[in-house]
Amino acid sequence: MGTVIRERYELGDRLGRGGMGEVWAARDLQLDRVVAVKLLRSKGEGGGQDGGLTRLERRFAREAQLTARIGHPGVPAVFETGRHDGETLYIAMELVDGQTLSARLRAQGPLPVRLAALVAVQTADVLAHAHRIGVVHRDLKPSNLMLTGNNTVKVLDFGIASALEPDPDEPRLTGTNEVPGTPGFISPEQGLGEPATTRSDLYALGCVLYEALTGRPPFEIAPGASPFFLVYKHIQDKPRPVSELRPGVPHIFADLVMRLLAKDPGDRPSVQEVQTVARAWTEQQPPLITDAPSALPRPASAADDADPPSAASLTEELRRLSGRGEHAAAAALIDSHLRRTRRPVDDPELLPLRLTRCELLLSCEDFTQAYDSYFQLGGALRRSRPATDRDVLACRAGAAKCLAELGRTTEALHEFEAMLPVQQHAFGATDGRVFDTRYEIASLVARGGQVRPARDQLAALRDDQRRVLPASDQRHTKVEELIARFDQFLAAT
Repeated sequence: MGTVIRERYELGDRLGRGGMGEVWAARDLQLDRVVAVKLLRSKGEGGGQDGGLTRLERRFAREAQLTARIGHPGVPAVFETGRHDGETLYIAMELVDGQTLSARLRAQGPLPVRLAALVAVQTADVLAHAHRIGVVHRDLKPSNLMLTGNNTVKVLDFGIASALEPDPDEPRLTGTNEVPGTPGFISPEQGLGEPATTRSDLYALGCVLYEALTGRPPFEIAPGASPFFLVYKHIQDKPRPVSELRPGVPHIFADLVMRLLAKDPGDRPSVQEVQTVARAWTEQQPPLITDAPSALPRPASAADDADPPSAASLTEELRRLSGRGEHAAAAALIDSHLRRTRRPVDDPELLPLRLTRCELLLSCEDFTQAYDSYFQLGGALRRSRPATDRDVLACRAGAAKCLAELGRTTEALHEFEAMLPVQQHAFGATDGRVFDTRYEIASLVARGGQVRPARDQLAALRDDQRRVLPASDQRHTKVEELIARFDQFLAAT
């Protein structure tokens, strides 16, 4: 029998060794399953002490916490973490059967376009989820992406990930003058010593896709040269276009990758745009085993060089689709139109259309895309408008509704409660939008298990609505029905 960790995990083959320790295949003796066990190297490695733990130990523990917190199918599940023999830290997690993207590229060269698009969509989905819960990866690279036999992507190694809003009492996990990340995939802003943001992860994704499509990273240096020369290239130099190195890559996809590599974080496309553009190519035929990039047809919906339809024809088509309840098709039509106009997100002329698209995505229950759209639009508007602006508040309310529908009750409740006083200041206490937010707050309070306080909130809302709203307003019925359900629940308990 090999080494057994905590009388449960019997180590088998060593799968790899990295900057934070070793990864072993192991058998879970308790549940009779194969898992991966990541072990931290000895205490002597990894930097100075901080409160009895080395910085590396704190980073290792942080990886376990953040990976477990993400809870996404595109991230290996964490089963357990602890300390073995009083010294060795370990994480027991899902064993992913496959090979890293870096190994795949070394063995077979650049990916077929459709497979690269699959990598883009799945990785972007993980990033979108991580960013929504306040986690930035900070070290995305081909060796941290695992491809399974059916081309499912797993994002590995959140070892240097950071929280977007960390606890102020939490110790720093990087040392003074230490830049987190890998030089070949580091964003310009990180190279300049600025903190990593969600847009930094998007830059790293651009580096990954660049190498996946061309077989080489955006920048390279001579063997033995200082890594700082590579960081400088990311800050200062412009990479060769993907289309020059691989002419067969469709224009819209190659352009997406180059825009991800923009020096200014604000010029990079959103995660939602990455998913939209890349998803178009995951649906193309023939299958991956015969995928020929030069033979792939360009999807009509992505014809960004075509003239956009007139406002009248677009309005008529949207009216027709909405009248038939085809909300997803209407949203896709708007998305295609917006891409072809190539106008900024906060362009006032197109703002009603962008808001309509968000509402359509919400109506067809595509809550993930709806959230991304509301979040992106709201962020763009907040750069030039006050917090009390009606469109800014519409985006906040829409995003909060999506969080609630996605089951992120605590986050949704926090957002609605933070938004309520702003709405009351902007619209007045008796505005319908204020009543709607109070209704959502009560619903979420009840979902969190506090039914009686939620019932009291609804009763106060009912009385306020009765004083100012006409009897025909549907808000009365919604509140009364929810109160009745709460009363039934409370009577049964």
